[in-house]
Amino acid sequence: MLNSELKSQINKLRDTFWSGGIANPLTAIEQISFLIFMKRLDELDKQNQLKTQRVSSFQYNSHFTGTFSVAGKEYKKEEMRRSYWIQMPAEEMFSYVRDVVFPFIKTLHTEE
Repeated sequence: MLNSELKSQINKLRDTFWSGGIANPLTAIEQISFLIFMKRLDELDKQNQLKTQRVSSFQYNSHFTGTFSVAGKEYKKEEMRRSYWIQMPAEEMFSYVRDVVFPFIKTLHTEE
């Protein structure tokens, strides 16, 4: 059974989604899943970069090197990291993630 603190956090998150116009629980779960995916992608990439520096036989090509073009504008892939855009103000972050980060995420379909 959920403890009261965890239950309270879940309710607060659900209320936040509801007040933001997301009433469908499946849509909210989808949004949370994307956020968890982007956080984990950022963390794993940083871990693999550190491992590359420490272990000479380990080869890793970061997803966040180079540039990414969307709607005729160039962005550094480093700016696609969650640790970058999480520091933006809410309105700016929303449009940045929707218009820049999601299109970038869609290009990550590699065999890895």
